Amino acid sequence: MEGLWPDELPERPGKALQVLVSRARAQLGADLIVSTPTGYRLDLAADQVDSSALLLHAAASADRARAGDHAGSLAAAEAGLALWEGTPDQGADSDDPVAALRAERAPVHDTLVRARALALARLGRHAEAAGPLAVAAAAHPRDEEVLGEMLRGEAATAGPSAALTRYEAYRRELRDELGTDPGPGLKAVQQELLRGEAPVARHGVPHEPNPLLGRDDDIAAVEGLLRVSRAVTVVGPGGLGKTRLAHAVSRRAEQRLVYFVPLAGVTEDADVAAEVASVLGAGAMNGPASGDPVSGILGVLGSGPALLVLDNCEQVVRGAADLVQALISSSKDLRVLATSRSPLGLTSEAVYALPELGLAVSVELFTQRARAARSGWSCPRTRWPSCAGTSTGCPSRWNWRRRGCASCRCRTSPAASATGSRCCAAAPGRARTAPHPARGRRVELEPP
Repeated sequence: MEGLWPDELPERPGKALQVLVSRARAQLGADLIVSTPTGYRLDLAADQVDSSALLLHAAASADRARAGDHAGSLAAAEAGLALWEGTPDQGADSDDPVAALRAERAPVHDTLVRARALALARLGRHAEAAGPLAVAAAAHPRDEEVLGEMLRGEAATAGPSAALTRYEAYRRELRDELGTDPGPGLKAVQQELLRGEAPVARHGVPHEPNPLLGRDDDIAAVEGLLRVSRAVTVVGPGGLGKTRLAHAVSRRAEQRLVYFVPLAGVTEDADVAAEVASVLGAGAMNGPASGDPVSGILGVLGSGPALLVLDNCEQVVRGAADLVQALISSSKDLRVLATSRSPLGLTSEAVYALPELGLAVSVELFTQRARAARSGWSCPRTRWPSCAGTSTGCPSRWNWRRRGCASCRCRTSPAASATGSRCCAAAPGRARTAPHPARGRRVELEPP
């Protein structure tokens, strides 16, 4: 009663209350306000009352953050904050029940602000997260989870050096005031930043002389597998483009350290580890007396994120599999990409079967190679199906003359076939680095 009439009670308070309830029921519905032995109450679910819904949204945001659903955590935090009008009350009048309830829920409001800031940061929306993170950090200066995301955001926007400077200032302040060091979580962030300062290194990864056609989706698929699997093997028949694909993935790798090791010249399983160690220079680093190539390889790759690419593993599948298993079991941040005509057979392996190129892309690739040998060469679009036949995915295997493409005027030299000369080797005007349209055959290309 005193809450409804704080200045002066009416002459008949009970009757006045009944009148108010009757008017409220007329506007809101008869079932919304129910009678109890001690008075009246609103018959509402918890999510229909702002003060209770605020608690529900805070709990939902925390649960989704723990599950790694940062978009869901952000949505729940923003839904909770939308229920709060203005800013939390400071020094609220204890006689005002609404103001007292707002003051009681103020810590929940702060929790939602913090949850929103962390979710924005973890979604990579660093510019939007900067303000809320600063508010959360001002309220709780020793909140190292918030500080860690502030460091990551500063590294993304201003560079790792600026973030490391902030970390060092916090470390000194903590040491001077409390005589302690940052917690393990913040130290892990510092290690991330230090790795970010390291230069990008791509060892043995060539830059291709011409564009890689029709493989954008395959590159993205392999990159996705490398994010969730420790070892990925690209499989397919020879000539399909596995090495070119591995080159492209290596150049775009998220890891700052990449080593590309060709194994085409290795014929014995027992020699795989030694060959990889030799290519990485592990002997020079650990000394020739070191008899364990795996330890040498791990020493070169280091403890940070790295990508090791093993190309052409098909003739030494067992040796490659043993090496990959030994490496990934000893380094938690190492990823291995292999190319082979068959999988390595590891339980930790994700296999990507490289598909053949489509007809249009295959013709474009063959045309590029043919024009490298003879400028002006072309194949009419109407002749594509009869020219390509069933070999559309492997242009390096095409035999256009045998498929009956008279308009292309491809002539095979019997002498060249007998001697195994490479195609177009004597074509006038052919560049020495031009790719070969058909391996193992000597072909003369003439414009139609």
